[in-house]
Amino acid sequence: MTLGRAAALVTIALAALGAACGGSSADSEGAVGVSTAQAAQAPIELALRTSQGTFVDVGDLRGKPVVLFLFATFDGMSQAALRPLSRFYRQHPEVHVIGIAVQPNPQMLLDPYVSALAVPFTVTYDPEERILPGTSMLGRVRVVPTYIVLDAHGFIRARHQGFASESKLERLLYDATHARR
Repeated sequence: MTLGRAAALVTIALAALGAACGGSSADSEGAVGVSTAQAAQAPIELALRTSQGTFVDVGDLRGKPVVLFLFATFDGMSQAALRPLSRFYRQHPEVHVIGIAVQPNPQMLLDPYVSALAVPFTVTYDPEERILPGTSMLGRVRVVPTYIVLDAHGFIRARHQGFASESKLERLLYDATHARR
């Protein structure tokens, strides 16, 4: 097999894997780097699990804003997003930040991911596997990373697809905490 053919096969395999796991897309409903305000009809109820088996109920986090960071462990953009998100997390103790791995079999890779990248916030996965296919209260995830910001009452107030700088995260938090219901 030639080097060119091997590279083409790797590219096709990575594209297929990315598509299967909610990788970047540029369809008419959501392009990378797009933020939208979105008011949910009901507060978000979502039971997540850490790799150690501890449950994290998003409903129990009411009283403070919540940033849900939907990512894939193998995605370079998700990994790059950790630096500004980690700084944001350290600067905002009044905000819950929860990472949610949205990929097939995420529980196997969470511990190495958190350890290798020194993730300071709680990292989870959806044990019911409803987020990846889009059947959870969060709706369809078209791109990783995706940030979903909930207000202190648990309502979705902002959503951003793609990389978010610290200033972008600050703006999302501002929008979520100043939105009218």
